[in-house]
Amino acid sequence: MEQTTTPVKTWIENLLELNPGLRHSRQLYEQRKKEGKLELWERCRLGEVFQSKIYEPPTLKENCRCELCGDVGYRTYWQNGYQFAEECECLSRIQSEEKMRKSGANREMTFNNWQSDFDYQIEMAAKAYEFATGGYRSGQWFFTGGQVGCGKTHICTAVINELMKTNIGCRYMMWRDEAVTLKAIINSDQSEYYNKLQELKTAPVLYIDDLFKTQNGKEPTQADVNLAFSVINYRYQDKLRTTIISCEYLTSELMAIDEAVGSRIFERSKGFRVEIKKDQSKNYRVLMG
Repeated sequence: MEQTTTPVKTWIENLLELNPGLRHSRQLYEQRKKEGKLELWERCRLGEVFQSKIYEPPTLKENCRCELCGDVGYRTYWQNGYQFAEECECLSRIQSEEKMRKSGANREMTFNNWQSDFDYQIEMAAKAYEFATGGYRSGQWFFTGGQVGCGKTHICTAVINELMKTNIGCRYMMWRDEAVTLKAIINSDQSEYYNKLQELKTAPVLYIDDLFKTQNGKEPTQADVNLAFSVINYRYQDKLRTTIISCEYLTSELMAIDEAVGSRIFERSKGFRVEIKKDQSKNYRVLMG
């Protein structure tokens, strides 16, 4: 009885069997290969062995902000004929923007549309812009406190928007909402509490919006103080972590609430601290209403 042998498949046949989607491009591949027009990533994609990562070019849309990944947050690369994906350096910016969007923070609050009709507004903008364009590298924080409606959230959001242009990982925390959540789970789900707290402690840039803001204007509780100290003290001890804080209290009032929290903020915001004393004539929500 005549024996038959199964022919040994070539590497390209094995590859096409594992990756049927490549078949349609095989003919074009052969033609481009003859013409010497193959890109390095194409050669790697179709089975040639390369030890190093060969990145596949992204699809770039109009007004794309990241030319590495096309604003998707991930980069595709080939290595030894296999496809992989890794996080792009812009992913932290994309995630931060999404969290800001979900939290209700207005991405339209920028330096370009900031009102500078009065001296205090000019001072706020000058210190904030200096901080956002390099001052944050000094290890100092940015703090603005005082009068309701004077533009504290706008100017801090403008700082965040400027920093995110450089793909720095920024974390937005609306104190009133997140503090309530954290205090609610501290005993019921310690694992989730720890993870959420670590995210706040370790973010490269943390913006705390309306520190110690409470429902119905009540005084912050001891639980609020404990939470604030846990986050602020951790970041206080690490000069590589930048913190931006807006607050309806002046630093002197913060120290009256808790000296440990207030003094740390006061020390680390030296040079980038703007405080607006209570003056309803500076409440733009009232003036523009």
